[in-house]
Amino acid sequence: LRVTRGERLAVVGPSGAGKSTIGRLIAGLDAPGSGRATIGEEDIALIGVERRRRAVLLVSQESHIFSTSIRDNVLLAHPAADDALLRAALTTVGAAAWVDALDDGWDTAVGTGGLALSGAQEQQLALARVVLADPDTVVLDEATSAMDPRAARELESALAAALEGRTVIAIAHRLSTAHDADRIAVVEDGRVVEIGSHDRLIAEGGSYAEI
Repeated sequence: LRVTRGERLAVVGPSGAGKSTIGRLIAGLDAPGSGRATIGEEDIALIGVERRRRAVLLVSQESHIFSTSIRDNVLLAHPAADDALLRAALTTVGAAAWVDALDDGWDTAVGTGGLALSGAQEQQLALARVVLADPDTVVLDEATSAMDPRAARELESALAAALEGRTVIAIAHRLSTAHDADRIAVVEDGRVVEIGSHDRLIAEGGSYAEI
């Protein structure tokens, strides 16, 4: 499976086929037992963490919020970022307005013992981290699939803004995610069995068309 710079690739297949494993391999969170997962000619898992995060980030269904301020939660991705960069990141993902409306703004404590955030708000802060980290590639393990449809729709623009200009590998649990991708890789039992555009795979009448 070879992904080119700027491409939007969707990875689809039945539950347990290995979609999320592919995402973890590409993000360097897991190392392959055999074969290679590489960026260029470098093995991803052997690249230093700081440099790897600038190359590729995984955004999962579970957004992690820590018991500290909104500012510190977002700055985890880029501790040296100034207020202008922080505001730009929050604005990009549509979070600046509700954060500014809080009494303590960016310094509002969240997480355990702090302000309770909605699932959509938590994911906006996670996406703001992506904007601040500014990786070349984002592996998206269906970041909105666990949310109710209304919250998921509200996040679509935030997601699109965070992904603008990046290579995107979307682990798709819903076929609607795959439709607009440049290419779709169909995974069954840990193997890529088909790859191509939506229209091409429909016309071929194989596994993707059957799904």
